[in-house]
Amino acid sequence: MSKIEGSKKKYLSLRIKIWIGFTLIFTPVFVASYIWFYLYTTQKVLTNISETLVDTVEGAVKGMDVDSFVALYEAEKANNPLCSPSTGEAKGYYPVKTVTQYWDHVAWLTTVGSVVPQARLYTYVKGEQPGEIISIGSSGALLNSPEGFPFCYSYISTQSRIYEGLSHRVDAWEPYDDGTFGRWITTYAPITNKEGKIVGAIGVDISASYVQDVQKGIVRNGVIAFAASYLLIFLLVYIMSGVVTRPLISLAHASADIGEGNYDQDLGIHYQIGPYEDEIDTLTKTFEIMIDKVALREQNLRARVQQLEIMVDKSKLDKQVQEIVDSDFFQELRSKVQDMRKRFKNE
Repeated sequence: MSKIEGSKKKYLSLRIKIWIGFTLIFTPVFVASYIWFYLYTTQKVLTNISETLVDTVEGAVKGMDVDSFVALYEAEKANNPLCSPSTGEAKGYYPVKTVTQYWDHVAWLTTVGSVVPQARLYTYVKGEQPGEIISIGSSGALLNSPEGFPFCYSYISTQSRIYEGLSHRVDAWEPYDDGTFGRWITTYAPITNKEGKIVGAIGVDISASYVQDVQKGIVRNGVIAFAASYLLIFLLVYIMSGVVTRPLISLAHASADIGEGNYDQDLGIHYQIGPYEDEIDTLTKTFEIMIDKVALREQNLRARVQQLEIMVDKSKLDKQVQEIVDSDFFQELRSKVQDMRKRFKNE
């Protein structure tokens, strides 16, 4: 029994080995690439959102009628009991339509906010209590169902940095829960008058759920794109592995036939890709030369064997003849024949 016939190893084609090897090598690469893509894209989205918020708040402050903003609050605080000096419990209200300064102010905030539909703009001034702010306007005031800060709403936040916005610009890019209105990312910036004095502040919010939706969209689209690319590449690898291994498989089949003595093989397995030869073409040519040499050697060997058989047969015959000649019977018979010849001569 040959070593090949006696092998107990399980058979696994070269094509499958190449395919499995590619899978083991490139799957971690694909996973790492996807993670990098997700982190990079998410960071770019957050950066874009943050830059948009900064541009929005700066544009809103530049185009704001600051004198009207200040006069609005001073007039309402002096003349409207609903906006009396804060006790930290004022719930706010929406001024009547005749208070044009308010409606013009919120109209401006709405106009700025329309550039970024997901953003919510609002303005406020410093309250009388530590950490207290008093709301002035909100871009949601003109909605059919008004939302956001109403006018003269008293608010003390312990979980946001809204109060800091009355002294300097504050960027809260990490989503936070303000404890009342939900989760947000925010930019706060002070509002200054012509003399450079801070008279209030503006905030621009984007709901954290919007950011999360964007991140989910990146995950979903990224998974679809990478899965499609992954399957396509592995299909191409499977096809290419077949192209590469097909000549080797043909050579393996041909070698098996040659092992059975069939030297009449058509090795039409030149699968050149492009005008250049490769190792498979060299192997094929070498295999063809080997077949011719093996066939010729077998013919010569057969002829030699036939000659040896003839020589062996003649040798056997000579030996048999010699055994007959050397036998006692043959010698006695030979002696009798000689005696008979002598008699005939004497007569």
